[in-house]
Amino acid sequence: MADKKIGNFEAIALILTVIVNHVVLNLPKNIIASSSSSSIINVLFISIIAVLIGYFVCKLLERFPKLDILDIANFLGGKWLKILTGILFLGYFLFTVSVVLRSFSEGLKIIFFPRSPVAAIMILFLITIIITNKIGFQAIVRSNLFMMPIFIFTILFIFFANVGNFTVQRMLPLLGNGAFTTFFSGLSNLFAFGGFAYLYFLPPYLKDDKGLKKITFASIIISGICLLFSVATLLFLSPNSVITEEVFPLYLASRNIEFGRFFQRLDAVFLLIWIISLTAYLSISFSFATRVFQKLLNFEYTKWYTALFCLFIFGFALIPKNMYELIFVENVIYQYVVLILIFGISLALLVFANIKYNLLEKKKGAVSIDKASI
Repeated sequence: MADKKIGNFEAIALILTVIVNHVVLNLPKNIIASSSSSSIINVLFISIIAVLIGYFVCKLLERFPKLDILDIANFLGGKWLKILTGILFLGYFLFTVSVVLRSFSEGLKIIFFPRSPVAAIMILFLITIIITNKIGFQAIVRSNLFMMPIFIFTILFIFFANVGNFTVQRMLPLLGNGAFTTFFSGLSNLFAFGGFAYLYFLPPYLKDDKGLKKITFASIIISGICLLFSVATLLFLSPNSVITEEVFPLYLASRNIEFGRFFQRLDAVFLLIWIISLTAYLSISFSFATRVFQKLLNFEYTKWYTALFCLFIFGFALIPKNMYELIFVENVIYQYVVLILIFGISLALLVFANIKYNLLEKKKGAVSIDKASI
């Protein structure tokens, strides 16, 4: 993976894959649950904040071209800070893969395979991850670039195809439960942009060293649009609609779409597309996890710990005993992990690394001035 370079469009599609898959799961429903009728305004608000944070991150990374978050941690605090940061991100990637894998598999079981054990469904996805991991990271990213416009199209299509079923008055009152809920406590919905984690690892793999800012802005804006349309779809549907469902609310919204006698049950097509999208997401996240592990221990041979990581993901994914525990892990624990690690610890690390860089530059300047005076 280290010797493979990817283009700007491929990198944008990579970041979008992370957010789009959470949109397909329960992300829009969670935002509506926390912000009620002000959900649309809240999505616009957090999207603007995400753009500002993205700009700030790009400025901080300008000092360290072609370095990822682990290299920067090594510069700031040496080997031990690099190891600690690597362990945190390794745990994050494996944790998110486990949660998303279990959530999606539970949805498939409930809707299509009620008699099949959820473990069997997860094993099929894990086998796919192992196969794609052998094919290579670059092949995954290129195929993901080809499919991403289709993934985004399904989200927009579901919105426009359901316009006739909308009750627009459901966005009133505009501020829902109040300005505090919309703009302050609602700021926690920034976890929707968990794709920032992948931005921290992209610089070494970009063909265009100056393309990170374009990638960041494009991925945030496009994912914000997808999130906005998804939230609007669920919010505008009738009170007895899919919002109250526990799994795949966006998929259930697609069941309302009909275009005459010959175009019915398009939801099955959408689900097939989303399965492909999920496979790409799991494979990309798994590749980043193995890359972090390789970088920490300077390993090149990947077969044994690829199997080890799959066993870990499988075991962790089975920990939630029921849907209520899974929803808690997905909605609460995942949210705080993203906010603390991605928007807290990582940003602090970048800030302090820039401060150290500036101090070293000033020190070098002072030394050169002293030598010149002598």
